Amino acid sequence: MKKILLTVITAISMMIFVPLANADMFILYNDNKTGDGVPVDLSKLRMNEFKTWTCDVDVSDNSTTAVSVAISGNQCNPQQCSPSRLNRYSPMAIALYNLNPSELAAGFASFTIVDTPVQRIRASLITLTSGTNPYVTVRCTGVR
Repeated sequence: MKKILLTVITAISMMIFVPLANADMFILYNDNKTGDGVPVDLSKLRMNEFKTWTCDVDVSDNSTTAVSVAISGNQCNPQQCSPSRLNRYSPMAIALYNLNPSELAAGFASFTIVDTPVQRIRASLITLTSGTNPYVTVRCTGVR
């Protein structure tokens, strides 16, 4: 009985803690004007197969009235694509997130993108309205 209980506890612990060990956080955008952040080339990482992303949007001024961010990705890496194609992204993005009034008042929001593997990823600030020189930071954690 003790051996079965120990096996069950070990299995549950591995389901909870192993995915956490396979996550990496990236700052994809940090600025006070609309535009694109610097892409992160995941192909340069030893383990680069991120499939699910959770992103935080941090706004420095909670008097901002509108913030929207886009997350874009592509499948290019330097070994497979020409330099001119490395930084091409769909104008539709893989995710577009508009902060709601509660999130704007809090100056913080989170969202998740599920089952979307990419080789290169970037964030773009699409809308930034009002506030006193607000800075927006987009941090995303990729999970394998």
